[in-house]
Amino acid sequence: MPLAEESKKTAQAQWIRPFKAKGGARYIQIADMIAESIQSGSLQAGDQVPPQRTLAAELGVDLTTVTRAYAEARNRGLIASYGGRGSFVMGASAPGAQARIDLTMNIPPQPANGSMAERVGKGLEEVLRRQRIEALSTYQDEPGTRSAVQAGQAWLQPALGDLDLRGLSVCAGSQAAIFAILSSTTRPGDSVLCDPLTYPGLLLAARQLGLRVVAVEGDADGMRPDALERAQQQSGARLLYLNPTFNNPTAQTMPAGRRAQIAATLLRLQLTLIEDDPYRYLLDDAPAPIATLTGGANTYYLASLSKCLWPSLRTSFVLPPRDDDGDRLHAGLRAASMGCSGLLLGLVEHWIRSGTAKALVEEIQREARARQQLARSLLSHEVQTHPSGLHLWLPLPAHWNQSLFTHALDEVGVNVAGADSFSVSAQAQDAVRVSLGGAADQASLGLALRKIEALLKEDRRRNSRAFV
Repeated sequence: MPLAEESKKTAQAQWIRPFKAKGGARYIQIADMIAESIQSGSLQAGDQVPPQRTLAAELGVDLTTVTRAYAEARNRGLIASYGGRGSFVMGASAPGAQARIDLTMNIPPQPANGSMAERVGKGLEEVLRRQRIEALSTYQDEPGTRSAVQAGQAWLQPALGDLDLRGLSVCAGSQAAIFAILSSTTRPGDSVLCDPLTYPGLLLAARQLGLRVVAVEGDADGMRPDALERAQQQSGARLLYLNPTFNNPTAQTMPAGRRAQIAATLLRLQLTLIEDDPYRYLLDDAPAPIATLTGGANTYYLASLSKCLWPSLRTSFVLPPRDDDGDRLHAGLRAASMGCSGLLLGLVEHWIRSGTAKALVEEIQREARARQQLARSLLSHEVQTHPSGLHLWLPLPAHWNQSLFTHALDEVGVNVAGADSFSVSAQAQDAVRVSLGGAADQASLGLALRKIEALLKEDRRRNSRAFV
């Protein structure tokens, strides 16, 4: 072999390290080596990784292990393989690379150990083993739902404590629950109160139903009780929506003291609260839900599994207000859908009862923490977030507005959500939400964050030409 070619092959393999004794499956460790080397810069977009046989010999493993490792790396978007040419690191300059990174959707990251597909496969296998396919092929039925609800009661009990959970229901996602609650408790023209920046699904549902959305002023602790009372008196609203734990999009978490004030205010005003709580299980330090402070009175409590486990579950638990028989809620849910998928409900129940759900939350927490740490290391600007949260809220420097910034990011292959997507008012602040779970892996997230950081430092006012 010519010296130059041998030197090239040696350089290609500089990222290889010994296997860890308890680092998991070796093919996963190889894929992790590639990801970490891309993140550190040891491997660059367009670099060729060693041929499979060469790497197998270098690492002392069989060819099948490396084949699985490269397949895993391709699935993560780390490399692309071309027949007759080999495998190359993905990126803007890689052959056939798909450089676009979508950070608009607020989804949990895949566990770094690549266990999600295996967990889903094993879980569904167990569901099919325990239940007849005929039972899973019908629309939602009472026995199957009742069993899943019992599992949900066990899942929610640590958060909801002594609340009576006998009225708990399950539905196909919190968006369906929000729409059902709004449609069953309001009429066109009624007002709904919420934070100035709030969940887009609420805005969509309210506007679809012809409701008036009224923003209530807040401060660093969240919605202000005095502003809530004033807004209620001026609007006549009977319904309040809050996402007090790791707010989407601002990442604020309302402290316990403010929650107690809000609870007292809504009980005094006889307001009904929709407490949307999808991120609680990702945060170890979340205060008690407002529902526990109202004793369940005047409060719908929503707990989605899409943000803490897996979006494809499309499952949310809903606890109606105390002394509410839930008939209006169920009628609204029936009008919106024919219930949950029996197969997915079976998977949810199995994961909760077997402890898989708890273990999966812990894995997602670890990956979320790693991604938040990566963001802190790469972004020099002030952000609002939580160490294990799924997103960060990035107020823009004075020389950027959100429209120009999101457009400029789109031009370099990165998508984020602008503040106008969450704003009740037509005039939104200049900020963006960056969803860290949207990237396929930490390597692509690092690439996206570097592009964001570079753009933040660029002043388009100085670079633009004057037109007369």
